[in-house]
Amino acid sequence: MATGRALIFSYSDCAHYHAGITQEPVGSTEAAQLLRNPEGKVAKFPSLFRAQQALKDLGYTRGWLVMQSPYDEMIGNEPAQKTELALPFDTDE
Repeated sequence: MATGRALIFSYSDCAHYHAGITQEPVGSTEAAQLLRNPEGKVAKFPSLFRAQQALKDLGYTRGWLVMQSPYDEMIGNEPAQKTELALPFDTDE
């Protein structure tokens, strides 16, 4: 059984997702350890499904989709709070 909290990061206007693991409670993602590819670079996933599969392969059955957007900061407002949505992974193959 995997420990920690599985995260999938979605960024505005970005064509890929990142996935990671953290021990932090819901709402905190600053210490997340992002998954890496065999070359040691941060892994990029072309779809939410592929990011989920990578986390499922590590033993996770649920995760959180973390959505981040820079638009509030771009127009001079305070940074927007990150939105986290619970995301159960389909365990049926």
